[in-house]
Order: sequence, then structure tokens, then C-alpha cells
Amino acid sequence: MNDAHGALAWLAGFTVPSAPTGAVLAVTFADSGVWMGRVTGARDVLAELREPRIVPSVLDMRIAGELLENGKVPEASDADVFDELVDLASRARQSIGDRDSALAMGRGTLKFVSVTRLEMVEATVPEVNRLHGMLIELAGPAPVDAILLGPGTDQWPGLWEAFTERGFSALLPGDPFPTTFGGDEQPTGLLDRVDDAPSNLAWTDTTESGPLSFTAAGIDPADYEIDANGDVQFDGPVSDDAFEESDEARAAREQQAKRRFRWTAAASVVLLLGLGGAGAAVAMNLHEHAGPNMASVNDSGSTATTTDAPSSTSAPEHIPNSADPAELAAARSTMLRYTTPPPPPPPKKTKKPSTGRNPSPGPHRRTVPNPIPGLPPIVVR
Repeated sequence: MNDAHGALAWLAGFTVPSAPTGAVLAVTFADSGVWMGRVTGARDVLAELREPRIVPSVLDMRIAGELLENGKVPEASDADVFDELVDLASRARQSIGDRDSALAMGRGTLKFVSVTRLEMVEATVPEVNRLHGMLIELAGPAPVDAILLGPGTDQWPGLWEAFTERGFSALLPGDPFPTTFGGDEQPTGLLDRVDDAPSNLAWTDTTESGPLSFTAAGIDPADYEIDANGDVQFDGPVSDDAFEESDEARAAREQQAKRRFRWTAAASVVLLLGLGGAGAAVAMNLHEHAGPNMASVNDSGSTATTTDAPSSTSAPEHIPNSADPAELAAARSTMLRYTTPPPPPPPKKTKKPSTGRNPSPGPHRRTVPNPIPGLPPIVVR
């Protein structure tokens, strides 16, 4: 291993099982490029690969190109402005940390530019593809249990997200080792052949009468019209003779219908008689023969101003729930005529004593317009 990547002492910050079921890979990132190796539980390196072409300056170029292509910094199409954008992307990459975005300011033409972590992930897809190829080359046919991110990987924003998006378990120092399954010697039995169904059913006669045996419980399947196979017994279609009605049943049904008709007719007559009696009582109340007394009308045809006494004829018999006779007599009395009262006399007019002098008018007032708009005129005495 090259000294540029440091010793493997940094692997002590990771929990690696002594006998992992798959491949455990370690990655470092520095100015000299990417180092990747396959390690064991004892922190020994089984194989390693290097990629000197992937360096931080390449990531800065990728990020600046992404900002130019997505239209965030269109003025970077100029070569000088693009160099300024590369410097801005480098400072944003180093300062973003664990945040979702970083804000950096250009040193000349460019103002403030916000660079997101997603833009960094999308910009470095070619470099991540190269690391993916190195993973497959080192792991071979074995599954990748975990990828240990070592020194310098924090200067590659989005590397952890890129590995996770591709289905790998990327670990930082202190993260628990993922649970993996390497197989065991116990078969699952999921695809084993299913046992055949029992030849005897619960209700058939068996030499060993179990707790679910109908024969042991004293139940005969024939009582439920089922055969030994559990199918419902069917004796054929039902004939039309089964639905014919006997003479006795027909006579009883007709006699019952006649009896029901008689009761219905009798109830209808009683109902009509009750309604007729109530109508007669109402008619007697509304058409009593007592009328107004015309004795109060004089020979000249003028009506009296006072109310006459009730009629001398005998009062009609009061029927319950009818109008009160006193109210009927009051309604039949002579109508009073309203007389308009005379108008009040006009008020008396009084004259005020004359002093013989006319009131003198007040002093003459002169005014001049006010030069201030909205104010009243100025009075000059």
C-alpha cells in the first residue's frame, strides 16, 4: 500500500466480523487518486487497485460543467469565467460538509452561486462508474458485504449517496456492520413435495376412531344426505306431482278466503256509519236555525245605535264540541256604525306688541380671499 494513503490503522474505527460471508472493501481518496482494497476481518489486504486519474481537481471540473449545462451559470461559457467557476466549485465542494448545499462567491465576474449535493452527485457519475467497476473486480463472484469509506472520502460529496443508491452498504467510522446472510446447512423446505391427501374422510369407518371421527361420535352421514365422499346425495329432479294441491287443502283455503272477505265487508260498513254520524253532528252545528232579531229595525229603515237583546225564541240545544250560544248571539247582534268625531277648534292667534323700531342690521363685514387653499376667507374690520 502506498504511503500517500496512510497506514491501515484507520480500519480500527470499523467493526468488521472475523469471518465475513462476503467481500469487505475499503476506499480512500487523495490528491494521488483513489485506492481500493479488499480486506479481511484481521485488517489484512487481500487485493488492491489504484485509479490515479480520479483526483479532486477532476471533480471540480465535473461540478463546474454541471452548473454550466443546467443553466445555473450561463455566463461561464466564456473560458475565463469558466476557470473562475471551477475555483468556486472547488471551494463549495470542500465546504459543503454534511449539508445539502453550499453557497460560494466568485472572485471576479460571478456573484453568489449555490451548489447542491444532488448536483455534485449527478456531476460525478462517470467517476462513480469507474469505482463500481473496481468493486466488481476486487469482489469477484462474492457479494459485497460493506464498503468502508476511509480518509479523504469526505472531500467527495455524494460518494456515500452514490454507493447507497446502487445497493451497497457504505459505512463510516462507528457505523454498525450490516447483517448479511451467507447461507446455512438447514434447508428451508419451501419447495419440498406436499404430502398426499388422506384417503379416508372423517366420517368413514376406520379402525382407529380419532377425536374427529363421525363414526366414533355416533353420527351417520346418511342423516345429512351426504355420501362417503362428502358429496350431497341427489335423487333426481322433483316431479310436478309434488306441487299438486289436494281437494281438502283447496276447500280449506277457499273457506278461509270467504271468511276473510266477510270480516272485511263488516268492518267497512262500521267505518262508513261512524263517518256519517260525525258528519251529521258537524252539519247541525254549522246550520243552527236561530237568526238575527229584526225588531230593532225601525220604520224609517235606520239602524239603532245600541245592541238589541237576544232573540226571544228558545235557545238551541248545545251540542258538545259546538260553538257557544252566547258567542252566536253576539255574532248575530246589530252592527254598530262608527261616527267620526268633530275636528278640534283652530288655535287662537296672538300679536306681539310692536316697538315701533326696525332692528338695525349688524356692522358691515369685509372679507378677502384666503391665500391658503381650504381655509375660510379673512375678515377685515
